[in-house]
Amino acid sequence: MFLGRVLCVVAGLTVLGCPAPAPPPPAGPATPPPTAAPPPTATPTPPPTSPPVAKGNADGAACRTSADCQSGMCEGLGCGDNNGRCAPRGRACTRDLRQYCGCDGKTFQGSGSCPGRRYRSLGACKASGAAANGSACRVNADCASGVCEGPGCGDSKGVCVARNRVCTRDFRQYCGCDGKTFNGSGSCPGGRFRSRGPCPR
Repeated sequence: MFLGRVLCVVAGLTVLGCPAPAPPPPAGPATPPPTAAPPPTATPTPPPTSPPVAKGNADGAACRTSADCQSGMCEGLGCGDNNGRCAPRGRACTRDLRQYCGCDGKTFQGSGSCPGRRYRSLGACKASGAAANGSACRVNADCASGVCEGPGCGDSKGVCVARNRVCTRDFRQYCGCDGKTFNGSGSCPGGRFRSRGPCPR
């Protein structure tokens, strides 16, 4: 009897101590869980571009031809390998016009400070076999300088003189050996002549 009461009490406590199971959730449309917003798409950054590389040597570098320089200008005294220097095109140059004997054997003119090309020597190129300054001459082609001057025509001879010599700035008229009047300095006529003053008409 006592055992029956104990079992009853235990059974009662078990019933009272155990909570009833939770009812199932009501049926209906399932709400999806909130989704996180997608991360903003970053615009891809293009790789850095470097400026175009200029072809040729920089100003001041040694050169053989104008094609060797970024500026397209190779100048200076000497015709051997790499005797020239690359020079900038937009540089300040003196306005005096000088003659140079180019590496191709041809005379060209350029500024005294910016020849613009490579050259063998200052002054006009000398013709092969031509006479030196001070030598007797008949025509300009006889002289290395290309200038034969002085009074007299025919058998009388002129004198070979330097093209870039110091001359007075007074202009005079001369009657040339060809019968045409030409102008020249009072101290440097620049040609052979029959007489001073204009040719008679």
